[in-house]
Amino acid sequence: MTLSYPLMTYAGKVVVRNSSEPFDAFAVRDQVLAEHDWKEALRLQRSLTIIQSLPSGCIVTPSPYRHYRCGHQFYRPYAHNNQQLFIQIDPPKKR
Repeated sequence: MTLSYPLMTYAGKVVVRNSSEPFDAFAVRDQVLAEHDWKEALRLQRSLTIIQSLPSGCIVTPSPYRHYRCGHQFYRPYAHNNQQLFIQIDPPKKR
């Protein structure tokens, strides 16, 4: 004798609309993309490193843009509220 157990699965939100109601699929797509962009921006912001002063021994490099090399870390200057900050960046690519 075989026993069967009901399995529950969740496939997401299902919306049923009356065919006479107006529906803009492009607006829904744009809203989903905007929410994704917002979440991605928050994820990137969490990984952003900002310091108020550079460690000693940093070397300024003017090319391809002005940035500082401090060991294996690279920083770019940024002015915010009349204060000089430094944002950690990926190693700049040579032209």
